[in-house]
Amino acid sequence: MSMLQKISEGILNHIGLKILAVVSCLFLSFLAISAGLIPALGFAMLPFILCFLIICLKHPYISFIFLFTVCFFIMGIMRYVQLPLPAGILVDIVILFNFIVISINHNYRNYNPTFKLPVFFLISLCWLAYCLVQIFNPDGSISNWVVTIRSTALYICLFQFLVYYVFTDYNKVRYFLLFWGALAFLAALKAVGQKFIGFDTNETIWLYTLGAHTHVIYSGIRFFSFFTDAANFGCHMGMAMVVFSILSFYEKDRIVKVFFIIVAISTMYGMFISGTRSAIAIPFAGYAFYILLLKRWKLMVLGGFVLLIMYCFFAFTTIGSSNADIRRMRTAFQFTEDASFIVRQENQQKMKEFMGDYPIGLGIGTAKHSKEGDLLHGLPTDTSLVFIWVETGAIGLVIYLLLWFSCLSISFYYVWFKLKDPEVLAICTAAAAGIAGMAVAGYGNEVLHQFPTGQTIYILMAIAMICPYLERNKNHGREIH
Repeated sequence: MSMLQKISEGILNHIGLKILAVVSCLFLSFLAISAGLIPALGFAMLPFILCFLIICLKHPYISFIFLFTVCFFIMGIMRYVQLPLPAGILVDIVILFNFIVISINHNYRNYNPTFKLPVFFLISLCWLAYCLVQIFNPDGSISNWVVTIRSTALYICLFQFLVYYVFTDYNKVRYFLLFWGALAFLAALKAVGQKFIGFDTNETIWLYTLGAHTHVIYSGIRFFSFFTDAANFGCHMGMAMVVFSILSFYEKDRIVKVFFIIVAISTMYGMFISGTRSAIAIPFAGYAFYILLLKRWKLMVLGGFVLLIMYCFFAFTTIGSSNADIRRMRTAFQFTEDASFIVRQENQQKMKEFMGDYPIGLGIGTAKHSKEGDLLHGLPTDTSLVFIWVETGAIGLVIYLLLWFSCLSISFYYVWFKLKDPEVLAICTAAAAGIAGMAVAGYGNEVLHQFPTGQTIYILMAIAMICPYLERNKNHGREIH
């Protein structure tokens, strides 16, 4: 009897699945005819979405990779598709999804309370607290504050926390770097396609309308890949070039080493064809900081000498100037003669005249939402550091610079005195060098809070901070929990 029951139940289950499949197909057809293709595709994707949710709940690392992917492509997608929500809101939803995932996962995970949040996270919270208090700034606007607070201060804490929870061992950090390398290579490849194949319709429309003033210039076209603009793209490529070239020095696996070298070379080329002059400062500052981290005086002297030769090549020679990309990058070393730099200096001087009366700034969000009659009307901030200074005042700028300085100082301490494992040390060194390069780029361009460059910086900061924990648990064969 029990055998018959099992057989009947199996048949019923089999028939039930067939009936469910037929009903689903009929409903899908009805939905496609009555509502259109998009709702039908949405319904068809439900099983895959359900599987993805289950995987994310079991492996929060996957949901974090999904978040990073969204940050990387969201602005490029919006050039082609009219999304129902702004990019920032969509990213916020994915961040919320990540926190829901780790909250549920936490209940089924053997959490180890011995892991303590790094000091840098507490410093980041101080910066966040200062920006939260800015809501009471009498010169600001609550609506502008709500729009801007996320990219200015909130994301740096949220992304750090996710990294601290999700990157539980060395291998996960390594896989993330490989994944980022693949995306960076893809971004460089897209820019190469724009240069040698041409722009598609949507890119052409953007280039000759919104981007015409800054991207179609005397030296040619500045290529931007699927990023917001060429400045964001060029600086991201410069950061990737520094990180992956340094990682290639330490990598033992031959295939991975070749991959890192390919990524470094392709992103270097991407940086050049972006025409972003301030991006050239990233490898110079990044490699200079890397030289300080070498701990071997002979290598430090040799590295400094190579860096000096490269500086002299750009600053005092005309070699390669027949190439438009090199010629434009070379003007970054003659900034006192550059009309754009002079205009920026004049704008900053005008800001300086009234910013002395606003030690806490004009309020978060005012720089991008100034109206006629406002102090900032007609005065673009142009750089991330000027943006922070104008919105949060001299006090906010000091806290913000302290945030970056503390990250680099802690990384320097880890590399020189704490880390022994060569693989973990390589990651900390590369991340710190990339961060140092972007710190300098923040003075030249307003890129530190844009997708995906800002989010990548925050992740690198968090990775550098957990390196001692990665080393300890790597040596003991444990994960950080």
